[in-house]
Amino acid sequence: MLTKLLGAVGVLLLLTGLFLAIRPLEVDNVGCGSVYSPEKGITPMECDDRLNQRMTLVGGLAGGGIVLAVAGFGYAAVRERRTRVES
Repeated sequence: MLTKLLGAVGVLLLLTGLFLAIRPLEVDNVGCGSVYSPEKGITPMECDDRLNQRMTLVGGLAGGGIVLAVAGFGYAAVRERRTRVES
């Protein structure tokens, strides 16, 4: 049960990070683009700050998702190994 919960939360965090990375950002009716493809030739400094904040958020969500998913797989592997050794 715990492994499924960790895996589900990890995947959810990864998908949320991906959604935020792809979603375009707009500041004062100026399209800034997204984290993966910023607009070319944008001059407002607010775009840079907002894109950097979004990039930090996406990195944190994706990193947390990966850690939780790996923890779920690791816990499942250890539990499976313990049941084989005890038998």
